[in-house]
Amino acid sequence: MFKLTILLFFVASLLLTAQKNEVSLSKFPDDKVMVVAHRGDWREAPENSVWAVKKAIEKGVDMAEIDLAMTKDSILILMHDNTIDRTTTGRGKPSDFTLEEIKKLNLRDGLGVETQMKVPTLEEILVLSDGKILLNLDKGFDYIKQVYPLIKKRNMLDQILFKGHESYTEFNRKYGDIKKDIHYMPIIKLGDEKDLKNISEYLKNYKVYGFEFTIGSTENNLIDFKKLKEKKVKIWVNSLWPHHNAGNNDDKVLDNPNVYDWYLQKGVNIIQTDRPMELIKYLKSKNLYL
Repeated sequence: MFKLTILLFFVASLLLTAQKNEVSLSKFPDDKVMVVAHRGDWREAPENSVWAVKKAIEKGVDMAEIDLAMTKDSILILMHDNTIDRTTTGRGKPSDFTLEEIKKLNLRDGLGVETQMKVPTLEEILVLSDGKILLNLDKGFDYIKQVYPLIKKRNMLDQILFKGHESYTEFNRKYGDIKKDIHYMPIIKLGDEKDLKNISEYLKNYKVYGFEFTIGSTENNLIDFKKLKEKKVKIWVNSLWPHHNAGNNDDKVLDNPNVYDWYLQKGVNIIQTDRPMELIKYLKSKNLYL
């Protein structure tokens, strides 16, 4: 009986290890499309909540995008806005409250209705997501001195994606000592000469994970993403609002799921969406879902 117990434990450990290896930025294949849930699956739970991430995991989403803020007592929490007014039952800036005080408040759902859910800490989300879903820490670099040791200690560097607007020179000056340890994606606004220069500077000096592009409401400033993909970098475009994607946004999906064809035609292989279920269904039909 003892030997059987040991064997079962060993098999379970192998299965867990295999599952965790699959949740990896470095191993995500270039020929599949990564699905990113914006602020978690916020249509089913309050944005940036534990349950928003849980619902994303349940749906099989590849990555959850979450936003960071810091409390008065220097604890990292999930919060998008500069104040807590819209998403909680409180009022003020996150930095006005200790974690204990924040935890006394309730989150509001997408309609502004009070729920019984609480504002989570980053550490709570790391525990929940480890081995189950990738994370994009929006505003992560605002608190890099706190974030980096936390994810390194948990051995989660290959599960976390950072993004930022910095030029390569600024990025290297601020984060040069850790740049080889992290996955980083510059955000590029097409039509801006300075940002276009940033593409070549990053490609020349650093192994980026990819680029996030804001395209505008038309294709006037669109560039050839496929040439960039040949350099083994991923292409991220948001399907959230029309100005991100030349009008090929999530609101059109319910009437016309083939709106996502545009992303495939342009060579996009990471899509951040407010409708993960619809996007996953579409990608499965094209054999592009991991």
